[in-house]
Amino acid sequence: MLPQKLNHFTLKHLLPYLVFAFYFTATSISYAEEKVEYIASSSNAPIAKDAFEWQFIADLSLAKTSMILADVEQTQPWDYFQLGLLLDISYKGFFLQTNSRRSSIAIGGGELGYQLTVQDNWQLDVILKAYLYGYDPVEILKEQDIPQLSGLDEREFTGGLALRYSYFFDHAIFYIDIATARALDNDQSDNATGMIIDSFYSHLIPYRNWDIYLGAGLTYYDQALIDYYIGINADEVTNNRPLYNADSSFRAQFEIYAQYPLSASWSFNVGITQSFYSNNIKQSPLVDKNKLTDLMIGVHYVF
Repeated sequence: MLPQKLNHFTLKHLLPYLVFAFYFTATSISYAEEKVEYIASSSNAPIAKDAFEWQFIADLSLAKTSMILADVEQTQPWDYFQLGLLLDISYKGFFLQTNSRRSSIAIGGGELGYQLTVQDNWQLDVILKAYLYGYDPVEILKEQDIPQLSGLDEREFTGGLALRYSYFFDHAIFYIDIATARALDNDQSDNATGMIIDSFYSHLIPYRNWDIYLGAGLTYYDQALIDYYIGINADEVTNNRPLYNADSSFRAQFEIYAQYPLSASWSFNVGITQSFYSNNIKQSPLVDKNKLTDLMIGVHYVF
């Protein structure tokens, strides 16, 4: 995956996107007035999030994750542990959700959204989420000696506001996000603003008590966003780190994710995600690979 770290989301970060999101929903397609009956998830059809519903999930996993940054690896035992507290909540078309069809190492955080329209086999939403996570060279250098990161500025996460189209098949879902995104709290202002087009197809194969999801996706990242993360500006140039302007990039992903119920509240999950980035990212002095493999095994507890 692209460089990741935990970031503190503040109202200051999200306010511009929230204002735009509420304005967009108020002036575009209105949410359906009629009450839509609950549709079981096994029918794999859109569900109008009209009634107040919530679900709280604790996720504990062991994960082997990869980064495109050269020489950056998991070095401490606690680097392999992931603890997630996931809240899914919805009311009157608004929702906060995580993607239950994907491995937690691939999807990162949650999505804040609003349903614009819900039809028999497709729906249209507006989504606010973090599409790229940043990295802090200072924190990395505390555990690993990586000369090319010394003196490098911190890269913050990229938040995006997207229009999402989802289509539901009998045992599969396809979605595509068209997002305007910006790296928040950076010194590059509009230079770190660009478009992200993110698509994914997930096919469910029920096998005995297992739910097995086969997934494939393709994502486009605008040049300014890729340059923000792996480019080298004039202030960061050293003898071992030349000036570098990155190009736009694509990422293809293939994933197998499986869930097995252990009880009414507990479930076992395991996943593998293979990512392929455009070859041109290896031209950056910060990058030495464009193929990443992520593995995870863990349990979910639903409250």
